[in-house]
Amino acid sequence: MKLSKLPILALWISLIALVAACGNDTNTDSTTEISIKPTNFKQWEKQVRRYQPNIVVVDLWAMWCTSCIKRFPHMVAMSESYRDKGVRFISMNLDDHNDSQALRQANTFVKEMNARFDHFHMDENLIDAFEYFRLIGIPAVLVFDGDGNERFRLTGDNPNAQFTEVDIERAVLDLL
Repeated sequence: MKLSKLPILALWISLIALVAACGNDTNTDSTTEISIKPTNFKQWEKQVRRYQPNIVVVDLWAMWCTSCIKRFPHMVAMSESYRDKGVRFISMNLDDHNDSQALRQANTFVKEMNARFDHFHMDENLIDAFEYFRLIGIPAVLVFDGDGNERFRLTGDNPNAQFTEVDIERAVLDLL
């Protein structure tokens, strides 16, 4: 039995179109440019709410915080593993908003880490930012439930009880 060339050609075109469509999935962050966006106190509350009903993990960090930089690749890995499970990761950079060199370094850093989630920089006075987030120091991670309520606050406030990536995962799993 001999097949005509037209149905085979149509089949190949359909197959190519299907492969192209799968490769252009606009629901992934792979096409989104990685960059840190400035925000302020008023805008921040709206930013967090826009992720609802997802669980939101906020990593508070700065370039001058060695332990923040060391932990950041783990945050990137966790963001990838929870991407399709209703969990969104956000980084909040707390470098001094007047330190343009630190902000450039932070922007370069998130790109080098291929951190494909949203990044913000608090464009407010650094001391006011620490007070706003009720922080003594960083690193710190805040975990919000799907209703936007802060459910976990992981900080380094107690030098004898530092949080780890395991603690972050436990918090996320508790809310899933």
